[in-house]
Amino acid sequence: MSSDDETLSIEMIRWTFAVDPAHRGEIETFLLDQGLEVLVRGEETMVATWDEPEGSIEEVIEGMWAITGSPFEVTHEEFHRANLLLYDADEETKAVA
Repeated sequence: MSSDDETLSIEMIRWTFAVDPAHRGEIETFLLDQGLEVLVRGEETMVATWDEPEGSIEEVIEGMWAITGSPFEVTHEEFHRANLLLYDADEETKAVA
């Protein structure tokens, strides 16, 4: 990994995890209050995305664990924006098309 890769900011985090259905509503509300988007799949699987996360990631995870009363496995994925390009045809190309 180059030093450039190490300095990239996190653009989005995605967490996938299974929870006890009895705590699903509480966890969903907690994550929404923290600014995450939540998708529920079936009875137990949740997918949460956090665009441009601010604050302590660990505190949010620990908050979920506090709701259930015990830790559970969370798959954490980070997405970085290395490049953002916008392609637009110039006026000449638009006139020909």
